[in-house]
Amino acid sequence: MDATEVRKQIELLQPRLVEWRRSLHRIPEISFDLPRTESALRGFLEQEGIGLQPGYDGPGVVALIEGGAGNGPVVAIRADIDALEIQEVPGRPYGSTHPGRMHACGHDAHAAMALGAALFLQRNREKWGGTLKVLFQPAEETMGGAQRMLECGAFGNPSPDFVLGLHIGNIFEELTVGQVGVGYIPIMAAVDSFNCTMTAAGGHGAYPHTTADPVLAASSAITQLHTVVSRSVDPIDTAVITVGEIHGGNARNIIPTEVTFRGTVRTLRDGVRDLLEARIREVLEYTANVHRCGYEFNYTRINPVVQNNPRVSDLVRQAALDLLGEAEVRTLVKPSLGGEDVAFFLTRTPGCYFGLSAHNPEAGFLSHHHCPVFDIDEAVLWRGSAVFSLSALRLFGGALKD
Repeated sequence: MDATEVRKQIELLQPRLVEWRRSLHRIPEISFDLPRTESALRGFLEQEGIGLQPGYDGPGVVALIEGGAGNGPVVAIRADIDALEIQEVPGRPYGSTHPGRMHACGHDAHAAMALGAALFLQRNREKWGGTLKVLFQPAEETMGGAQRMLECGAFGNPSPDFVLGLHIGNIFEELTVGQVGVGYIPIMAAVDSFNCTMTAAGGHGAYPHTTADPVLAASSAITQLHTVVSRSVDPIDTAVITVGEIHGGNARNIIPTEVTFRGTVRTLRDGVRDLLEARIREVLEYTANVHRCGYEFNYTRINPVVQNNPRVSDLVRQAALDLLGEAEVRTLVKPSLGGEDVAFFLTRTPGCYFGLSAHNPEAGFLSHHHCPVFDIDEAVLWRGSAVFSLSALRLFGGALKD
């Protein structure tokens, strides 16, 4: 099938995409606890005659479609489906019905676009050979969902040869509304976290000379940590250290026994990642010693960088060009320091994770991620489904045969 026919059929699905997106938007759920979301997805799939992967009983939903035109590769489309603990602004007819929870990052739209591609490929299954998997993944926001699905066999029976995914909204600021962006450099960051507790005997606030002060130690450490990138990382590289949480003390005239703080680290290169872990450890150890405090510290590597396969990226970029035209497709050159656990799928299987902008302030759609005002211009939804579909068809057709 050529791009013109794919676009024609997918555009006809646009009302369904909006319907699916709004249905999911109304029932946001958190992390792995997604009973209504997963039930709704299974219902949508069953309604269209699309089955599930036999034997898979892990988190999320895995749909499976066999092409009717002989053997071919296994192509996976991945969509995350969890929401955030945010109270949505009132007044939207499709607003969240779960107080304090909201799809504020576009995962409802990701699921709708993946459903659209699945429906298109199901209806045209006699025209392609191979197997399509659609992975609806929980716990992207809290991380861990991709790993858990892999551990439970989502990439088995059969194992994908390629994986496709996308992020909607304004996460790639180079794009204007409706544009598709494909990147070749690492396009999203590796994400790490750290916790530190400064400890001391504690004492009276009027006699600070009689005890070490974990408040002062923690304050000094936090200040020093925010200079590490500027004084330890090559300016050509990119990295971020942010301390976003601190707790300690319960009275103004008591020097507490401990102060705990937590932070996040974002990097785009393994060497920088190793360097920052070592430097953070050094800063905390030395600062604790200077202030005569004890300290406890742990550092966790959460997910690697999101790195596309160049050949799959070329294929996806060409599919987008054929569907949308040159003005609507850009090569991403500015990485996002946001993290995405789609990275675990991309380290296992060649693939492409691309961007689709739905940020349209002039029409009143502000795609500021993780904010109560987040929304998308739904007019772009068919574009994501179309790029998924045409890319999958070309992969099924052997465009990347060795």
